[in-house]
Amino acid sequence: MAKDHCVLCGKETQYDMETHIDYRVGYVEGAGQLCLPCWDAGNDRSGLIIPTRIIRNTPNDAELGSKVRQIYNTSNDTSNNS
Repeated sequence: MAKDHCVLCGKETQYDMETHIDYRVGYVEGAGQLCLPCWDAGNDRSGLIIPTRIIRNTPNDAELGSKVRQIYNTSNDTSNNS
């Protein structure tokens, strides 16, 4: 059976795709399955997820860096306000 992958880091998890979410650890409704290390990390995130469409649609490295910085600043503003 095919294994589910972590929605944060992309690593294969121990769960089969067919395993019901009630029998999993680390499944977040509306987001998907997390691997155990990502689940254990909780809200302490040291990484940043950049959608691939932004990378594909921004061929200029300087412009891409600017967009990444904007996403980073937005995510920090959100996490500092909670």
